[in-house]
This record gives sequence, structure tokens and C-alpha cells, in this order.
Amino acid sequence: MKKILLIIITALFLLPLYSQSSETRTIEYLTSQLDENEKNILNEHNKVFRYGRERTGLYYTPMVPLADKIAERFNAINPDVTVEALYKVPYPEDMLKGYDRDLILYNIVREVSNITGVQYYSRTKDRLRILFDDVYAVDEKKKPIEDPVVYSIPEYDSFPIHMKEANLGSDYYLAEYNYDGQDIYFSLTNTSTVRYVIKIVGKDNMQIDLLVMPLEDEILIYGYCGVKLANPGFVNRMMDPFSSFYRRLYAIEIWFSNSLLNENRRPENTLGQLGQD
Repeated sequence: MKKILLIIITALFLLPLYSQSSETRTIEYLTSQLDENEKNILNEHNKVFRYGRERTGLYYTPMVPLADKIAERFNAINPDVTVEALYKVPYPEDMLKGYDRDLILYNIVREVSNITGVQYYSRTKDRLRILFDDVYAVDEKKKPIEDPVVYSIPEYDSFPIHMKEANLGSDYYLAEYNYDGQDIYFSLTNTSTVRYVIKIVGKDNMQIDLLVMPLEDEILIYGYCGVKLANPGFVNRMMDPFSSFYRRLYAIEIWFSNSLLNENRRPENTLGQLGQD
């Protein structure tokens, strides 16, 4: 976070004055697609999620332009497993405004090395475990590089990263970033085949997305994970893919909020109370 603040100070001298749209966006408008029970859960717990076991498709996507990219990605692979979530995250007390605020948020999701050590709650072992380890950006030769933070926000950018996952091993992903002047869209796509004994997910068939929507008093985050399974019969016998892949999405949200708020929040073992099929 200190590194990002230094970038902000420098950016003040390099960038023109930024002016936001005069349109006022509200939590009520961006979550109008939820039913009353889901809205109550989100308001009380600051998170709500759904598995796509019975209702396949996308139901939580907010009405913002960058959500179209999530729909395109969903349609491209027609996933066997879909999970969605909405999270409310407060700003730190000293949060900046406007473009400076967006630059801070944008660089947080570029500091991918901070994903290292993010935990999840293992129901089978009944304890917290590290989910992602050894996470770092790489160059075209797959050699580790520094987190590629920036001084101004491009409309689009991407770079490859390496991630070691607790149960599925080491793989490479493409991190992509979009910014439209209001919202920040961060997506991960596997660029290597994910294996556990046999092939679990083919190349380009795992999607993990965060759509970060800064509002006046808080941040609304839409999360999506879509997976096209290579061997669904085997995977479904081995684990519950819906809850398993949701935990990956939840861990990514925790990484973002912990980085923003300088906290060490851990995942809760209360997911069954906060979501539905």
C-alpha cells in the first residue's frame, strides 16, 4: 500500500485533472437484480453468493458496461460450474477521491504477489489452509518479475502470472485488466491445463473475475467463477466443484479487501448461511 501511495503522489504531477461522471450510482440500483432475501443477506453480512446448480447462467451481474465482458466470457466456454457473488467493502478512513482512488484500487489488483498466503476454510480438514502460494507475475520466458504497478490507468492491460494452488498444483494464468473511467475489471484465465491425477480443466477453461465498482461511500464487488470441466464425472466424485471453486473466488475477494484495508481477515466457515443454489 505504501508503494501505491508513492505512485499516487508522482501521478499527481503527470496526469491531467480527472472528472467523474455526474451520474449517481447506488447500491440499490446495482443490486436490483437480487431478490429480497439476497438483499437482506448482503446488507447484513456484506456478502451474498449463489451456486449455479439449479439456476444456470448469470443472475447477479450489475448493470454496468464492463459486465458485458463477463457475459462474453461466460458464453465463450458455457461452463459446467458457475458461481457468483456480491461483496460490499468499506473504504479506509483516509481514502482519496476520484482518479487517485481508482489508481489505488487498480494497483491493488495488480499486486498479484500479495495473493500468496491467502487462505480458505477446508471443510474436510475442518481448519484454515493456504489456498494460493508462490504467486508472482512472469515475463514472456516465465521468469518472475516485480508486480507491474502503474502511474496511470490504461483502458486495457494484461500479463501472465504463476500460481500454486493447494489441491491442483502449479499453473499459469493470464491476468487481464479493463478500466472504463468508473469501474475496474480484473480477470484470471488459466493458460495451462489444470491436473489432479487426471486433467481437471483444459487450457482457457477456468475464469475467475472481480468487477470492482467504487461508489460514494463503499465499494461493491461482483465476483464470478466459471469452469468447463474436462472430466466432470471424476471431479464430481472427488469434490463438490461448486463450493470448491466458490472458495477460490472468495479467497480472491479477501486478498483485495485485506490489501485495501491493511487487514488479515480470514474466510468464515459460514458460507452455507450466506448463499443458495
